[in-house]
Amino acid sequence: MQPQNLQATGIVAEYNPFHNGHLYHAQKAKELTGQPVIAVMSGSFMQRGEPACLNKWQRAALACANGVDLVLELPCAFSLRSAQYFAQGAVQALKATGCVSALACGAETASRDFAALARRLSSSDTQSQIKRLIQKGSGYAAACSQALGDISQPNDILALEYCKALQGTDIVPLFLQRLDAGYNSTEISGSMASATAIRRSLSQGDGSWRQAVPENVRAALASARPGYDRRLFWQLLSYRLRLLAPSQIAERCQCGEGLENLLKQAADCSSLDDALRRCVNKRYSASRIRRLFCQLLLDKPRSFWEQPQPAYLRVLAFNDTGRLLLKTMKQTALLPLITKLGHAPTQNRSEAFVRQLELDLAATDLWSLVQYDDSLNRTGNDFLLSPRYVKI
Repeated sequence: MQPQNLQATGIVAEYNPFHNGHLYHAQKAKELTGQPVIAVMSGSFMQRGEPACLNKWQRAALACANGVDLVLELPCAFSLRSAQYFAQGAVQALKATGCVSALACGAETASRDFAALARRLSSSDTQSQIKRLIQKGSGYAAACSQALGDISQPNDILALEYCKALQGTDIVPLFLQRLDAGYNSTEISGSMASATAIRRSLSQGDGSWRQAVPENVRAALASARPGYDRRLFWQLLSYRLRLLAPSQIAERCQCGEGLENLLKQAADCSSLDDALRRCVNKRYSASRIRRLFCQLLLDKPRSFWEQPQPAYLRVLAFNDTGRLLLKTMKQTALLPLITKLGHAPTQNRSEAFVRQLELDLAATDLWSLVQYDDSLNRTGNDFLLSPRYVKI
């Protein structure tokens, strides 16, 4: 197959860390479509509002060693936002490659007609109903679930948002049944477990995580001290909360309707967990509060978090098939393709490009600062580290 004719299947992921469920996802997508796989992956910070357990280049390389062919970074401007904008940004990135024809999504109930639900979600009647429910105190996800009928599982919510974002594109959704106990499950009883359960096992040091990841991921996690220093993270955040007035908090993150006052009250809490207990309620989920905390730490104007679409495609890792995909994308991509940052990466670029890259650079530096491993604490990793080539 010539590079200019190469078509791919897209995956949206975080690989925090890459585990056996992700391996199944990539292999099944290839089996069903006969195409290579391009993953759009969150970089330094996750959609649930936490720093990644390993750096973005290492996570991408492990994915490319286990079934994925090319990994592109989802800019932080989208990875640290709600499911709606996370999915929208990822789908737009896949569309901008110019060579993705299908999107393989994991879902808790893959048999549901998410495309039909997405059409209902986009209708004016449903949007009005959701708005009324939010005004009565429901969060967005809960309001959607009430309006459409029990859509409460995290991957089902994302599958719905992917389908909504795919409307008007020629990318076909493909739904794969999750085989583990669920996104938020904390139990490990076999070779399939959620990333949440694996991170919990890693932090507790019980070793059960080892059965749920491929061998090379096991080696990478065993040779590092994955995870971030929650105490240091809270100290940095507490300082920001104490320094800023509620109006200044609202200017630096996506909060409104008085939520900035609630965040300000958390300044005197003794820990991150204490702050979450103070702020989380029926309307505001823990993930939303954590995302806002991360946005505050990155200290950019609110407009940075309200950008409508990605401004570039940034390569994190690839294998030989991924190299062919990159050759294809040089002809088909609708956005600038970044393989390595130069001395003046934003010169002659659009405002959106400059803002999104500025956020990504800040996110990598913040990630580096809060790691347990002091050797990772250096500035400028985005300039010092290159995309990983993985030889299979």
